[in-house]
Amino acid sequence: MTPRAPRWTAPEIDYLEQYAGQVPFPDLVYQMHRKAMKYGWPVRSAVAIRKWLNTRGQHVGCRHGEWMTYSGVGDLLNCSSDRVANWARTPEVRAILEPRWRGKAWFTSRDSWRRLARKMPRILGGFSADALFLLLEDRDLAEQVAAAHRSTLGDWRIRCIETGEIYENCSAAARRYHLNRSTINRAIHEGRPVASIGLTFEQLRQPTDNS
Repeated sequence: MTPRAPRWTAPEIDYLEQYAGQVPFPDLVYQMHRKAMKYGWPVRSAVAIRKWLNTRGQHVGCRHGEWMTYSGVGDLLNCSSDRVANWARTPEVRAILEPRWRGKAWFTSRDSWRRLARKMPRILGGFSADALFLLLEDRDLAEQVAAAHRSTLGDWRIRCIETGEIYENCSAAARRYHLNRSTINRAIHEGRPVASIGLTFEQLRQPTDNS
């Protein structure tokens, strides 16, 4: 007969409730094992810890805690995880964020995003102060970055003046009207309507905006 696992102790429960969802799950298991050795807690397997968290509706993953996945950062900023991943691949940004591979995903700490906001705020340009606050949890820093860098880095969006519709780039607008991308791009730079459709486009990004 398989012996029953020891009952969960109050210190174990307190620790899990404090850190679940805040750190990557492999790190949580590792720290639980270290605590068990130090304080004489029962040594719990990763499966047992995961099961305990699941049965109590606690977070097993870590998307919006002190450590966040790229998709978690994207959720907070309302942008794609690919965009966040592209930032992190840039050597200068990577050196600040110091992403860590844990289990099946890359994680970055909230502290590292605050460092990035102070050292390379232009990377976070184009986001509202409220969105940045969700990521940075520092209202003053969020408002400072939002005010100083209003346009997105690499913002290639264009707007149709007549309709007000906004497109991600010239290629997106060209697909909409079955045109060649260069046709719209040339018309924007020459400051004239696209002759074949009679519509005028403009870039949203302003060159004078602290680029």
